[in-house]
Amino acid sequence: MFIQKRYIRSLLSLPLAGLLFVLLGTQQITAAPVDSLLPERSEQEISQKWTQWMSGKDQTATFTQNPSTKAPYVAGVVSDSTLEQALGAANFYRYLSGLDGDLVLDAALNRQAQHGAVVVSTGELTHFPARPADMAKDFFDLGAKSTSSSNLYASYGAQGNLAVKSVEAYMDDSDASNIAALGHRRWILSPQLKKVGFGIASRDNKNYASHFSTMQVMDTSRSGKLNYNYNLYPNKGAFPIEAFNVSQAWSAQLNPDVFAKPSNSEVQVEIVRSSDQKTWVLGAKTPVSSDPAKAFFNVNTDGYGYNYAVIFRPDNLKSLKAGDTFNVRITGLKKKDGSKAEISYQTRFFSVSNPSQEPVTDPQNPGTEPQDPGTEPQDPGTEPQDPGTGNEDYLDNHLMQFEYTADRTLKVRGTLTAYAGKTFSFQIHGPSPDEKHIRTVTVKLDANGRFSLTVPNLGVSDLTIYLQVDPSFMYFIPTASNSNVTYSFE
Repeated sequence: MFIQKRYIRSLLSLPLAGLLFVLLGTQQITAAPVDSLLPERSEQEISQKWTQWMSGKDQTATFTQNPSTKAPYVAGVVSDSTLEQALGAANFYRYLSGLDGDLVLDAALNRQAQHGAVVVSTGELTHFPARPADMAKDFFDLGAKSTSSSNLYASYGAQGNLAVKSVEAYMDDSDASNIAALGHRRWILSPQLKKVGFGIASRDNKNYASHFSTMQVMDTSRSGKLNYNYNLYPNKGAFPIEAFNVSQAWSAQLNPDVFAKPSNSEVQVEIVRSSDQKTWVLGAKTPVSSDPAKAFFNVNTDGYGYNYAVIFRPDNLKSLKAGDTFNVRITGLKKKDGSKAEISYQTRFFSVSNPSQEPVTDPQNPGTEPQDPGTEPQDPGTEPQDPGTGNEDYLDNHLMQFEYTADRTLKVRGTLTAYAGKTFSFQIHGPSPDEKHIRTVTVKLDANGRFSLTVPNLGVSDLTIYLQVDPSFMYFIPTASNSNVTYSFE
């Protein structure tokens, strides 16, 4: 799935743990299953909450006082309706994971976050920005207090509610820079979180992100202690495909009051797809890759969101659609008392737009089922072809295939019918969005919205690609060497 270009950073509270590559033993065979103690949400409940909290998520952000990101600096004030939309998004994702969707906006945190958005817009995206020489110290100090205690987000495009888009990005959190920890996601799913604040600011900048959002998440004001063992994303039971995609990492956030610190060398995850019994076994032996189509596994015990995390992603999943069901088993865990423990659950994906859709029953012919717009075609390995050839196997509607070969050649083809006849540019950078620009390539779509291009000799293992669709809107696509991935353009 295409992701609007963004940069997101999450504050580390503890040093990163190293990866140990040791085969998992068999000691977890006798481990006792542990229940999360959190509820499953029904399709009906989730659909109702989607309508309540997410139906207005694409409305344009508004201000009661516009911010100024140049001297004389003005923090500005985000409108109540824009803030409520962002709060609804955060509550929706918490609700999905079995937590209460009862976060509240805090006026002081909103003011602090708004100063933070202005401060971070003056330079690079960092939790510890430098003070501009022409910014008053008290203004900067309040903004810096925000950036050091917030999730941060930046984007080229400003369409819709930037604060809502930031929440969606934080919950994805599966780009190469963040997948090992999922820190943004874990802060939002923190069992101690109660009060939040959001800020939005923009600046004029043609060569870097121009729109910024802050979300205050390091709050511990929730009264009482939540009775839970772990929470999941995606959760057990019904889960909407609108809130998940094939490149996202799965995660289990473990209560450190219940579980001993998990070991990367001992934990193992087994995933079984019900439709065809396809099985993935992930653990310390899983190769580390930044390719969004490849498998991923890590155990992170840093202090994000006050919990431990088991992080995993099956490879070659290709698509998710309503009816897809997965059985997950996490072994190699221990409780605080030293006893062995494991987690077992089933996740069943559905669509909030069609909650009664039946599961796929013919794994040999998945193309006969209705597919979500984010699913990939059944033949992603087909070589790029010239547009307008009449080939019936060409990608349909709003799909792009990115192939980055071992000899550092990027091949892209796609069909974007809504943009037929228009010219796009692809800005190609190295693995990090902050790395030096390598090349810009333009391509014109034909009358059917089709195009193809080949860019050889790029010289780096991984790429960051920005697809410019108009002067104010851009999409972010990560591509790794030897990858062959199809994205949906939304």
